[in-house]
Amino acid sequence: MKFTKILFAGIFAFSLATSAVAQDQEMTMDEYKAQLAEWQQREVDAKAAITNCEEETNKINDEIAALDGQINAAWDEIYNLVGGKDAVDAYRSELAAIEAEIDGLAALSPEELFKRRKEIDAVEEKLNGMKDSKVYALTEMQNKVASLEGKIARLRDSMPQAMYDEYTVVRGDYLWKIAKKDDIYGDPMQWVRIYSYNREQIKDPNLIYPEQIFKIQRGVGPSEYLVKKGDYLYKIAGMDDVLGDPTKWTQIYEQNKMVVGDDPNMIYPYQVLKLPE
Repeated sequence: MKFTKILFAGIFAFSLATSAVAQDQEMTMDEYKAQLAEWQQREVDAKAAITNCEEETNKINDEIAALDGQINAAWDEIYNLVGGKDAVDAYRSELAAIEAEIDGLAALSPEELFKRRKEIDAVEEKLNGMKDSKVYALTEMQNKVASLEGKIARLRDSMPQAMYDEYTVVRGDYLWKIAKKDDIYGDPMQWVRIYSYNREQIKDPNLIYPEQIFKIQRGVGPSEYLVKKGDYLYKIAGMDDVLGDPTKWTQIYEQNKMVVGDDPNMIYPYQVLKLPE
C-alpha cells in the first residue's frame, strides 16, 4: 500500500512537471511571434521612412537645382553688367600676365631691381589702370589686384634705399646752380656730388648741356660711399662697413681714379666713391 502511494505521488509530480514544461514552450513561441511581428512592423516603418527620405532628398535636389539656376542667372546678369563673360576671362588673363611680370622682377637681386625700378613703375601703372575697368567691381578681381599690389610693395621694400632721382638739364644750368635748388640738395657745395656721381657724362664740370639727364643721389647704395669732411682713403678702407682693412685703400683708389684723379691724397667732401665688391 505504501509503495502504491509513493508511485502515485511520483506520477503526479511528473505530470505537473511535464505540464509546466509544455506551458514554458508555449510562452516562448508566443514571445517569438510577438517579437517577429514587432520586427516586421519595424521593417514596414523603415521602408516608409526610406521612402519619405527619398522624397525629401528629391525635393532638396530640386531646390538646389532651382538655386543653381538662380545663381547662374544672377552671374549672367553680373557678367552682362561688366561687359560679358569674355571680358571677365580677358581681365583675369591680363592680371595673370601682370603677376608673371612681377614674379620675374622678384627673381632679381636688390641692386638689379633698383636699376630696373622704372619697370616696377610701369607694372604698377598698368595694374592701377586695371581699376578703371567695370570688371574690377567683382570681388574676385579686387582681391587679386590687392594681392598684386602687395607683391609690388614687397618688391619696393626689397630694393636698396632710393639711390637716385633724375634731373634733366635746362638752358642756363650749371652744377653749382643745380645743387643749390631746394628740390635737389639746397646746398651749392654739393655740386661735387652731382659731378662725381655722373662722371660717365660729365667730362668737364664747367661744361654741361641742355637735355642731359643727371642722377641725383638720394641715398647711399650698398656699394657706394659719400665722402665726408676729414675723410681720406686709408681711413675709409678701414671702416668696418667698407673694407675693414685700411691697407686696402688702393682698391678704392683703383675703382675711383676717374673721380679722385691722379693724387689719391686729395679727396673732397660729397664725392661719391664706388666700393669694391
